[in-house]
Amino acid sequence: MINKDFSVIKWLLENNNPAVKYRTQTELLDQYAEKTEVVAWLSASLPTDWKERRGLWATYFLNSFAECGLTFEDTGLDKEKAIGFGDDAQFDENCGDYMRLRALVRLGLGDEPTVAAIIKKLSERQLPDGGFLCLHRLDKLKRIPKSCVKVNMFALLFCAECKKKGIHTDTTEPLLNYFWNHRLFYRTDNLETLILNAREGWRTIDTFYPFEVMRVGLQNILEAFCALDYGNDSRLNEAWELLKQQQTPDGKYLLNGTLSKSYLPKERVGKPSKWITFYALLAQKERDGI
Repeated sequence: MINKDFSVIKWLLENNNPAVKYRTQTELLDQYAEKTEVVAWLSASLPTDWKERRGLWATYFLNSFAECGLTFEDTGLDKEKAIGFGDDAQFDENCGDYMRLRALVRLGLGDEPTVAAIIKKLSERQLPDGGFLCLHRLDKLKRIPKSCVKVNMFALLFCAECKKKGIHTDTTEPLLNYFWNHRLFYRTDNLETLILNAREGWRTIDTFYPFEVMRVGLQNILEAFCALDYGNDSRLNEAWELLKQQQTPDGKYLLNGTLSKSYLPKERVGKPSKWITFYALLAQKERDGI
């Protein structure tokens, strides 16, 4: 069990980020906690018309509730609108769709018929390399393509949430093989070159948060592998070392990059981040079974 008197835990339990405080209590310390303050804090940060938004920002706002450790009932949304997949918006296997699917599972809607039906069929469009590609692109091709790492990162996070919720999916093992074959982050034709190489702070080897359709931070990738029971796998050694490089002497973790326009209250790049620290500690807890 994590020591609640540990100085970093005390820092996470401060009141200036109620969501991190709540998730620290419920997920790191396994305590009951009241979430009223979290709902109020998040609601105050969202635009007044967020429930009317469509497209990607609708997914981002839904994800903000999931990231804060809340449930569907806390959103105040109509269930069909929250699910968002229907006759006029089919599941396209793209980054945003997997982000939304993960959020729905976290929010407790994984067993809803529409969501369960999507999950059941995911493996039907899984590519030979173990990953996925947007169906609107895949269906136009006459050859079997490589999958897209951007989609695959969100599919990995989705599989991890399914494992936590006890939801079976046939996609996990082939998807894990995709990442093993890429040494997690690298091109198969050059295992020293990042698949997604961007400016510092926006790479897959950086602590970027909150995640968005183009990128997922190192801490979330590692936490997903730990949730899937691979935290002690030697193939993650490099990732653990990269994360350790972002740890300060007092045990906090730095934020390398963030969105210019965020769906969660922003933290400062280059400074200790409560979100990065929380996910780093959650990954370690899942890895060590404490």
